Amino acid sequence: MEHGRARGWMIGWAIAQGAALWALHGLLPKGDAAVLWPLYAVVLAVPPTLQLLAAHRARRLLWVHAAALAMVFAAAAAYAGHASLGENRGRAAMALGVLLSCSWFVLLPFAEQRLASGTWARDYARLFATAWRHAFQLLLAGLFAGLFWALLFLLAGLFKVLGVSLFLDTFTSRPFVYMATPMAFSIGLSLYAAREEALAGFWRSMLQVLGWLLPLACLIALLFLVALPVRGLAPLWKTGHATALMLGLMAWLVFLFNVAWSDGRAESQRFSPGLQRFCAAGLLAMPVYAALCAYALGLRVTQYGWSADRVWAALAVALMAVYAVGYAVAALRRGAPWMALARRVNVAAAWLAVALALLTCTPVLDPARIAVASQLARLQAQRVDVQAFDFRYLRWDAGRAGRAALEQLAQEQSHPQAAQIREQAQAAQQDTHRYARGRGTPVWTAETLRARLQPFPADAAPDAAWLEFLLTQLRGNQLSLTCTEAAPCPVLRIDLDGDGQAEQVLLSGYASQVFARDGAQWRTVGRLQGNLRHVQGARAGQWVEQGVQTQPPRWRDLVIGGERYSVRETD
Repeated sequence: MEHGRARGWMIGWAIAQGAALWALHGLLPKGDAAVLWPLYAVVLAVPPTLQLLAAHRARRLLWVHAAALAMVFAAAAAYAGHASLGENRGRAAMALGVLLSCSWFVLLPFAEQRLASGTWARDYARLFATAWRHAFQLLLAGLFAGLFWALLFLLAGLFKVLGVSLFLDTFTSRPFVYMATPMAFSIGLSLYAAREEALAGFWRSMLQVLGWLLPLACLIALLFLVALPVRGLAPLWKTGHATALMLGLMAWLVFLFNVAWSDGRAESQRFSPGLQRFCAAGLLAMPVYAALCAYALGLRVTQYGWSADRVWAALAVALMAVYAVGYAVAALRRGAPWMALARRVNVAAAWLAVALALLTCTPVLDPARIAVASQLARLQAQRVDVQAFDFRYLRWDAGRAGRAALEQLAQEQSHPQAAQIREQAQAAQQDTHRYARGRGTPVWTAETLRARLQPFPADAAPDAAWLEFLLTQLRGNQLSLTCTEAAPCPVLRIDLDGDGQAEQVLLSGYASQVFARDGAQWRTVGRLQGNLRHVQGARAGQWVEQGVQTQPPRWRDLVIGGERYSVRETD
């Protein structure tokens, strides 16, 4: 009877969630992210919370927790939506989804314990069991929903073969998708609740097996520390991703320790005293890794300033440092059960992780805001050259903070290179295509373009109107150049059609083109054909210096019925 009522509760909230998502989808094209994202956060977080806590549905405190969760998540989503812009909104939405999902998952066991016992974390064994039960319950529900859709599309595909598209049209319709998916997910949740005892034994057995990987992870941590003094730190810094590797190792140590240590009770420990001491030695290595990560990150920040990625890395290092120091202290304690202090460390780290995640959705720890402020300060202090400054990051990756910084730089007056800064910032503001340029490609200005062109003859300076035409083509992504200051593109001033007026031939590998003046304007005549690798990079200028000549075609073109036909000789 109780399972039936709980299932009805879950399905009811699934229907409400599906209807709300359907309604929000209609608002999406014309909505404001600062308004829509909070609504999505509430609709996606509150129903699963009430479903997983269905056993406490009669408690008033459940509604208090749900309301508090909705307000906090809505506030975080509102700031994230306001800080994002269309150019980076997709990635910002994904980051917000990951942050809120992780925060929700961490908070849920605390809420359930508060509902069950009136305390947040006094019973660590229950907290541990609840967290893993939720993980497997959500995994099972997701698997059930995925198989549900696989069977529906199998049905639709079979009938599509017979020429009947009714099922495919129905299953892919927006109302059906939004209503059926939450319902299938909620049924998966309820099935776990009905078979909890059998499934709990399954996931506990899985954790027991995984726990035996902890000694291997500790061995890796110790071996690397032993090898480090022999090889030195230099090879570590040369990788460019040493911090990520060491953070990954610490994350594995934390995960596998908690799997092996379980809820911390003496009867749950599976390792012999000798193996416990070995694992404790591995955990004692964690503060060294945390210090190395902090040092490596500090070097990068000192050299290049803060970026959004470095802010995220700093938060990860701070969280891992809490685990590292806490576990090291627990490993050194005597006269207590093995690693007994880890209970407090895990609880404190969980709350810290949630706090840091939510603070990144505020001005306090907004990675984009911190990165923009740091890079602007470096530019104003002349610690970075204007040509090396990444204006395109402000345009495309830094959201509203980056756009505001570009507007500020477009009006710059105090910097010694203020004119160049204004030109670069204004060019970045006019950029319309994010991915047309590769990493390291400059924001094209008249100055950067001249520095990447080599006129032939040397005294034949490129026409100013032609340079402006090229800039228009480059900024509109109608032309792509491989020129650099070290290997500029040759520009030939030569008469190719015999009309007495010189054309401009730009040699840039497969982007080599011919330009001609049409009155006061320039236009693109066409592309060069031939072995264009011959005129790619630094080699192009070397070949041009050896001499350039024109040669009329041996075979004239045919014109038949107004159409031109050229002769292509066979080898």
